[in-house]
Amino acid sequence: MAEVTRVQPGDMMTGFVDGMGFGYGLGVVRGPTEVTGMVAPGAFGHGGAFGTQGWIDPANDVFVILLIQRTGLANSDASPMRQTLQELAVAAVKN
Repeated sequence: MAEVTRVQPGDMMTGFVDGMGFGYGLGVVRGPTEVTGMVAPGAFGHGGAFGTQGWIDPANDVFVILLIQRTGLANSDASPMRQTLQELAVAAVKN
Protein backbone atom coordinates (compact mmCIF):
# COMPACT_ATOMS: atom_id res chain seq x y z
CA MET A 1 0.00 0.00 0.00
CA ALA A 2 2.89 2.37 0.62
CA GLU A 3 3.91 2.14 -3.03
CA VAL A 4 0.30 2.34 -4.32
CA THR A 5 -0.29 5.55 -2.35
CA ARG A 6 3.09 7.16 -3.14
CA VAL A 7 2.40 10.21 -5.32
CA GLN A 8 3.33 9.69 -8.96
CA PRO A 9 4.99 11.41 -10.84
CA GLY A 10 6.81 13.41 -8.20
CA ASP A 11 5.98 17.12 -8.01
CA MET A 12 3.69 17.23 -11.07
CA MET A 13 0.30 18.65 -10.08
CA THR A 14 -2.45 16.09 -10.58
CA GLY A 15 -5.88 15.35 -9.15
CA PHE A 16 -9.34 16.85 -9.34
CA VAL A 17 -8.99 19.29 -6.43
CA ASP A 18 -6.15 21.48 -5.15
CA GLY A 19 -3.61 19.80 -2.90
CA MET A 20 -4.03 16.38 -4.52
CA GLY A 21 -1.73 14.01 -6.33
CA PHE A 22 -2.17 10.52 -7.70
CA GLY A 23 -0.56 7.25 -6.71
CA TYR A 24 -1.23 4.09 -8.68
CA GLY A 25 -4.97 4.49 -9.28
CA LEU A 26 -5.76 6.41 -6.08
CA GLY A 27 -5.95 10.10 -5.32
CA VAL A 28 -3.56 11.09 -2.53
CA VAL A 29 -3.80 14.22 -0.37
CA ARG A 30 -0.53 16.15 -0.56
CA GLY A 31 -1.72 19.19 1.36
CA PRO A 32 -5.18 19.30 2.95
CA THR A 33 -7.27 22.20 1.67
CA GLU A 34 -10.94 22.91 1.00
CA VAL A 35 -12.72 19.55 0.50
CA THR A 36 -9.71 17.68 1.95
CA GLY A 37 -9.07 20.19 4.74
CA MET A 38 -10.15 17.81 7.50
CA VAL A 39 -7.98 14.84 6.52
CA ALA A 40 -4.26 14.36 6.98
CA PRO A 41 -1.63 14.41 4.25
CA GLY A 42 -1.38 10.92 2.82
CA ALA A 43 -5.12 10.22 2.99
CA PHE A 44 -6.14 8.42 -0.18
CA GLY A 45 -9.15 7.30 -2.18
CA HIS A 46 -11.05 7.65 -5.39
CA GLY A 47 -14.35 8.94 -6.71
CA GLY A 48 -16.75 7.53 -9.25
CA ALA A 49 -18.37 8.99 -12.33
CA PHE A 50 -21.73 9.59 -10.60
CA GLY A 51 -20.51 11.06 -7.30
CA THR A 52 -19.53 8.00 -5.26
CA GLN A 53 -16.47 8.61 -3.06
CA GLY A 54 -14.28 6.37 -0.92
CA TRP A 55 -11.44 7.76 1.22
CA ILE A 56 -9.09 6.32 3.84
CA ASP A 57 -7.21 8.54 6.29
CA PRO A 58 -4.72 6.34 8.17
CA ALA A 59 -3.46 9.21 10.37
CA ASN A 60 -6.95 9.87 11.76
CA ASP A 61 -7.91 6.15 11.68
CA VAL A 62 -11.04 6.84 9.62
CA PHE A 63 -12.50 5.86 6.30
CA VAL A 64 -15.39 7.55 4.53
CA ILE A 65 -17.67 6.08 1.88
CA LEU A 66 -20.26 8.21 0.09
CA LEU A 67 -22.61 6.09 -2.03
CA ILE A 68 -24.72 8.15 -4.40
CA GLN A 69 -25.65 7.92 -8.06
CA ARG A 70 -26.24 11.40 -9.39
CA THR A 71 -25.77 12.73 -12.88
CA GLY A 72 -24.85 16.34 -13.46
CA LEU A 73 -22.82 16.70 -10.26
CA ALA A 74 -19.98 18.88 -11.46
CA ASN A 75 -16.61 17.68 -10.07
CA SER A 76 -17.96 15.36 -7.41
CA ASP A 77 -14.44 15.20 -5.95
CA ALA A 78 -14.98 18.79 -4.77
CA SER A 79 -18.67 18.49 -3.87
CA PRO A 80 -20.11 20.03 -0.70
CA MET A 81 -21.68 16.61 0.09
CA ARG A 82 -18.26 14.99 0.22
CA GLN A 83 -16.79 17.79 2.30
CA THR A 84 -19.62 17.72 4.85
CA LEU A 85 -19.55 13.92 5.18
CA GLN A 86 -15.76 13.91 5.70
CA GLU A 87 -15.97 16.75 8.25
CA LEU A 88 -18.61 14.84 10.24
CA ALA A 89 -16.72 11.54 10.06
CA VAL A 90 -13.38 12.99 11.14
CA ALA A 91 -14.99 15.07 13.92
CA ALA A 92 -16.81 11.98 15.26
CA VAL A 93 -13.55 10.06 15.51
CA LYS A 94 -11.58 12.92 17.07
CA ASN A 95 -14.18 13.65 19.79
